[in-house]
Amino acid sequence: MPRVSSQSERRQIGIVGGGQLAAMLIAAGKHESDYWVLDPDPGCPAALAGGNHVPGSPTDRSAIATLSEYASVVTLDLENVAVAGLEDLATAGVRVIPGPVLLERMTDKLEQKRLLQSLDIPTAPFVATDGRQSFESPWGYPVVQKAARGGYDGRGVFVLHNEADMENRLRTDGFLEQYVERRMEVSVMVAAGADGEVFPYAPVEMVFRESGNILDYLIAPARIENDIADAAVALANRTIRALGDPGLYGIEMFLTPDNTLLVNEISPRAHNSGHYTMEACTYSQFDQQRRIIAGEPLLPTTQETPAVMFNLLGLDGWQGNTVVEADDSLERASDVFIHTYGKTTCNPGRKMGHVTVTSDTVESAIVRATAVREQVHIRGSNPL
Repeated sequence: MPRVSSQSERRQIGIVGGGQLAAMLIAAGKHESDYWVLDPDPGCPAALAGGNHVPGSPTDRSAIATLSEYASVVTLDLENVAVAGLEDLATAGVRVIPGPVLLERMTDKLEQKRLLQSLDIPTAPFVATDGRQSFESPWGYPVVQKAARGGYDGRGVFVLHNEADMENRLRTDGFLEQYVERRMEVSVMVAAGADGEVFPYAPVEMVFRESGNILDYLIAPARIENDIADAAVALANRTIRALGDPGLYGIEMFLTPDNTLLVNEISPRAHNSGHYTMEACTYSQFDQQRRIIAGEPLLPTTQETPAVMFNLLGLDGWQGNTVVEADDSLERASDVFIHTYGKTTCNPGRKMGHVTVTSDTVESAIVRATAVREQVHIRGSNPL
């Protein structure tokens, strides 16, 4: 049974993983709940944000099960977890969001694609493959190889442009996916309540780094026609209703040149593409997440101002202790919101924080964000 709090009115919430998503959830809800964070690092971002540290790895089944000593409900900071441990929690009477059965299919990207296919959700054609052996592409080149497990922040994805790229393929289980020519990549955050209610945010436009395939920046709302935005929201809602589990979901989509929408991937948790909601929307993705955890009615997803969000990635050419460099003028800016994640070491390309810029129009937000990007950086302390 969960340990009883001395403040019985406060919810006891467990989080598997102590990264920045957990830290931002804690910041949004620590006035009303106690958080117990399972992570091997006592100095993880979530612990620094006020979470109670529970030592252990998210991939350790027995470690996850110990959260039943502290929490009556458990959620996730990341997908790479021992789902069997979440099943143990559910058996012990702990509510797990999202549920372990769905999560097992979502964390295996091949199973996720099969699930989308079975639900008649449009997605790019794919075939299962074993990357430990060479393979042929049914669609020629380029073609996309994706790992079934362990992929995040651009990892676990490799584009083969020709047969010569076979030498650099991912040597793991996964699938090949037909390369999709795209007009844009969009994302829709959806909050799904226990009573079946579904609250979507407006679609956002995502731009990825060519190297590393990690989100570089996003524009909110996406610069697409109203009917396409409506279609993206409708597809996101249909997808999440078909999954049937309460939770917070990020649905990434391809928009093709003929304006077809294809679901690329679903993340069953708070998502990088939803960070802008903290400043640009009436209620953020983390406000919704804590309502979902509490079983309370969801909140409006109204966007109050256009925004651009860009990630702060570790600068190339540096590693070591984290160094934040920001122009002093940004501290006084009312339209610039800098979030650093408290990570003590920095490597090239590591996600170290993000910045959201708000403005009266999308165009002016883009101009302002372009200038701000030159004024704030995070790097390691030592040159490579």
